[in-house]
Amino acid sequence: MQSKILLLLLLVLPMWSFAQSQYKKVYAYDVYQKDWAMVKNGSGGYGFIDRSGKEVVPSVYRKIEKFGVYHKDQALVRNISGGYGFIDRSGKEVVPAIYELKEIKARFKKLEE
Repeated sequence: MQSKILLLLLLVLPMWSFAQSQYKKVYAYDVYQKDWAMVKNGSGGYGFIDRSGKEVVPSVYRKIEKFGVYHKDQALVRNISGGYGFIDRSGKEVVPAIYELKEIKARFKKLEE
């Protein structure tokens, strides 16, 4: 029985550590969104994972602002090529990251009004 448990642990632990090791850094949970942690990959992209390690927002963004600056349920994101857009609290990109920052500031001053 003990050998079966040990074998199970030897099989499961490497998989769990592999899921976490794909990220260069895992930040604290609950800072941006409840049960989400910001992650940074090896090429400098940011995204989010949930507590189970599942990717909620792919780590393809150079910058992710906190939710609520422009709308309580959206966060400003900047992609690798410099385009800006918005993600919602489910992790979906609701405004494509194709705009310049000055366009975002002009068009989306306050989405909540």
